[in-house]
Amino acid sequence: MQALTKQVYVSSQVEDYIVRLIEATRQPAKYNLDTARYIEEGSSPRGSIALYIAAKAQALMSGSTFATPEHVKDVANDVLSHRIIINYEGQAEGIRQDKIVHEMLAKVPIS
Repeated sequence: MQALTKQVYVSSQVEDYIVRLIEATRQPAKYNLDTARYIEEGSSPRGSIALYIAAKAQALMSGSTFATPEHVKDVANDVLSHRIIINYEGQAEGIRQDKIVHEMLAKVPIS
């Protein structure tokens, strides 16, 4: 399955989308995220690699030979939630990483 996953095609548009999602965890104000003030630390570049591979695996499991932005969205919460550190204010207000990921997916443009 790993060998098949490596064969799944990812367009430059999807690659750029992945990079923008990771950037949104590190520079949330740039994407006008309402939850920006709660992010202490965003994802490292390794998060983009994990999101890339997971989107390819999701595409394969969906029966596709290429990854789409929807495949990225399908795995984003699982890949990114533990890579975003919430600050004390966010913790006190009960903000969860999945809320931040959900807002990112809604606001970060695909193209």
